[in-house]
Amino acid sequence: MSEPDDEFADLAALAAAGGVTEPLRASRQVVRTADGHDVSAIRWGDREARITFLHGLGIDAHSFDATALALGEPAVALDLPGHGRSSWRDDADYGADATAPTIAAALDALAVPPGVLVGHSLGAIAGARVAARSPERVTGLVLVDMSPDFAQRAVDRIARALEDEEPFASLDEVVDRAVEARVGDDRAVLRREARHTTRLGADGRLVRRHHFPHLPAGRTSSVGRFADAWPDLEALDVPILLVRGDRGYVSPKLHAAFVERLPHARVVTVEARHAVQNQAPRELAGAIRAWADDHGLLHPDEKPSQDGSARR
Repeated sequence: MSEPDDEFADLAALAAAGGVTEPLRASRQVVRTADGHDVSAIRWGDREARITFLHGLGIDAHSFDATALALGEPAVALDLPGHGRSSWRDDADYGADATAPTIAAALDALAVPPGVLVGHSLGAIAGARVAARSPERVTGLVLVDMSPDFAQRAVDRIARALEDEEPFASLDEVVDRAVEARVGDDRAVLRREARHTTRLGADGRLVRRHHFPHLPAGRTSSVGRFADAWPDLEALDVPILLVRGDRGYVSPKLHAAFVERLPHARVVTVEARHAVQNQAPRELAGAIRAWADDHGLLHPDEKPSQDGSARR
C-alpha cells in the first residue's frame, strides 16, 4: 500500500539542512497486525532496522524524520494507533495498556528484530510498556522529554484540547495556533509538521489525521496513567537514556526524581522545548548514537566501551 510520491518530497532538503550528504531512503508501509489493527510505518533504509521511533500525542511518525536522517541508521517510525495513517480504536483508548500489544504486533508484522525503542512523550510511555511486556524484542529504551512523573492532569488536559480542536482554514492557521500554544517558534518546522498531521476534510478545511477531534459528541478518549510506567521502567534490565529539553516537560525537579529512581540511566539535556526530535534533531541523534555505541546496541558485533554505563 503506497502513499503519494510527494510525502517524502522534501526529505532531500531536510537532509541538506541537517548536513546529511547521503540520506537514507524512506518508504511507507502499512501492516495488518495479529490483533486486527492497521499500523502505518515509515521505513528508513533498506537493511534490517535496529531502531523503532514512537511519536507523541497528536503528531505522527514524520516528527522523527530529521532525527532519523541525522542518525543514519536503518529504522522504522510507527504511526501510533489512532494517529497518522494508522487505524483508530473503537474504544478511543490510547493508553499504553491498550496500544502496547498493537505496537509489538506491528513490529512482528514488519519483521523488526530486537532493538532500541525511541519514544517521545506518549510514545515513551508506550515504549516502556512494550519493553516491560516484550523484553525479548527490546535491547535499549530512549525516552524523549518524558518522565512518568509528568502531571496527569496536564496529560488529560492536552487530550481534551485535541478533542476540542476546530478545523483549520489553512496551514498558516495551524502554525499560528501552534505558536500561540508555545509548541515551538520555528515556523518552517511547525508548517512541515502541520502538513503531515492534517488532511483535507469534506468541507474543504483542514482536519487532523488523528482520532481525537473526530470523536462523537459526548465521547472522550483515554491516554492512560503515565505514572504506571514507573514499574515498567524499574523492572527493565536494558540500558535507558532520557534526552530532555531544557525548556521541555521534564523540569529540573522531575529530572532529579528520575535520576533518583533510575540511577543507572543516562540523562542528556539539550536546548529545546518538548518536541526535541523536531527542535534539536542532530543533538538527539548524537546523544542516541553515543549511548548506543557505548552499549553496542546498533551494531551488536561491536564491543561497547567499558565505562559507557557510568556516563551521564
